[in-house]
Amino acid sequence: MHLRDFLNQSVSYTLVGVYTLLWILSCVQSKTPDVDVTCIYSEDCILPCSFPPTDDVVVIQWYQQEKLIYSFQQGEDEPDDSSMSLFTDEVSKGNASLLLKDSRIQSRGRYRCLINATKTVKESFVIVKVEAPISRISIEASPTGQIQCSSHGLYPAPVLTWSTNPSIGNLRSLIRMSPDSNGLYSVESTLQKVNKSTPLTYICTITSKYSSQSWKASLLQTEMVGKIGHELIIPCLAPKNLKNFTLTWTFAKRNKNKDILTYHSQSHKVINQWKEEAELDLEKARTGDGSLYLDDHEVSKHAGKYTCTFSGPRVTYIVQTSVSVSSSSAAAQKENSKSKLWVLAVVVAALTVLGVLYYLYRKYIGNSKALEEDTEMQAVKGKTPEEVPAEISPLNGKGDS
Repeated sequence: MHLRDFLNQSVSYTLVGVYTLLWILSCVQSKTPDVDVTCIYSEDCILPCSFPPTDDVVVIQWYQQEKLIYSFQQGEDEPDDSSMSLFTDEVSKGNASLLLKDSRIQSRGRYRCLINATKTVKESFVIVKVEAPISRISIEASPTGQIQCSSHGLYPAPVLTWSTNPSIGNLRSLIRMSPDSNGLYSVESTLQKVNKSTPLTYICTITSKYSSQSWKASLLQTEMVGKIGHELIIPCLAPKNLKNFTLTWTFAKRNKNKDILTYHSQSHKVINQWKEEAELDLEKARTGDGSLYLDDHEVSKHAGKYTCTFSGPRVTYIVQTSVSVSSSSAAAQKENSKSKLWVLAVVVAALTVLGVLYYLYRKYIGNSKALEEDTEMQAVKGKTPEEVPAEISPLNGKGDS
C-alpha cells in the first residue's frame, strides 16, 4: 500500500516537472532578444514587434518603463491617440509594431510588447534611443584672432575636437554646451590661432555620441597680391575624394558681402553674378579645382576678401583669401611723386640756405663799410693843421703880413 502511494506520488512529481519544463521552454521560445532602435527627433519611428499569425482574438499591449501606454484588442476600434498607433490592417498577419509619431526626447526608454492570445502569450522588448542628428556645422574667424566652430539642435550632447593641417599639438580651445527648452544641445568652441610662418588649415570635427555620424568644417586663411593688367587667379581646391559638392564664391569689402558665383558638381550648373569679371574653369571644377579667374583692371575694385566654400555630405571647407592689387605703373608714379617731392624739398632747402647766406653776406658788407667810414673819421680828427690838405685848410689873408 505504501509502495503504491509512493509510486503515484512519484508519477505526479514527474508530470509536474515535465509540464514545468514544457512551460519554461514555451516561454523561452516566445521571448525574443531585445531590439535597439534609434528614433530621429521630431520624426515618426517604428518599434518592431511580431507574433505567429493566429485565428484567435489577439490583445496587444505596449508598455514604456512598465507603464501601459497603448492597448488594442483585435476586432475592436483602435484607441484615438495622436502620439502612437498600430498597423491594424496587418495585425492578422502577426504585425504588432508600434508607430511612435513625432519622436521626442521623452520617447527614450525600454518598451515591452505583450501579445495575449488564447493559445499564445509572447513578449518582446525594444530599447529606444532618440537622436537629433547634426544638420549643419559652421566655422569662421573672429577679429580677435580666434577660430569659432558651432552647431545647434543636437541630442545627445556631441563630441567636438580640433586639429590642423599640417598637424601640430598644444591647441588651446574652449568648448561650451547648453541645452534649450526642448533638451536639444548647442555646441560652440573657440580656438586660439597659432602663429606660424605658413598658413594652417583649422579643422573642427563634431561627432554624435552614438557615433552614427561625424561632420567636419575646415578654414584656411591666405593672402595674395595681384597686378593690374594681369589675370588674377585665386586658388581654391576641394578636399580629396569630395563628391556631390556645391561651390560658392563670395566677396567682402568694407563689411559688404557680394555673391560672385555658385557651382553644382552634379549638374555642372554655374550661376554667375560677375559674368563680365569672374569665371571658373569648368573642366578643372569637375575635379575639385574651384579656382576663381578674374580680369582685373582697377585696384580699388577687386581688392578685398574672397571666400571659397565647398559644401558636401557632412563636409564644409572654406578658404578665405585677402587680395591686394598693385601695378608697376602705379608704383612708378608713386616713386616719381616721391622723387619730385624730394627734389622740391632739396631745392627749397638750398634756396633757404642761399637766402640765409645772402642775408649774412649783406649784413657783413654793411658792417664792413660802417667800420671803414668810422676809421676814416677817426683818422681825420687826429691830424694837425699842417697835415690837413690844402683844400680844406683856412686861407692866409694878406692883412696878416
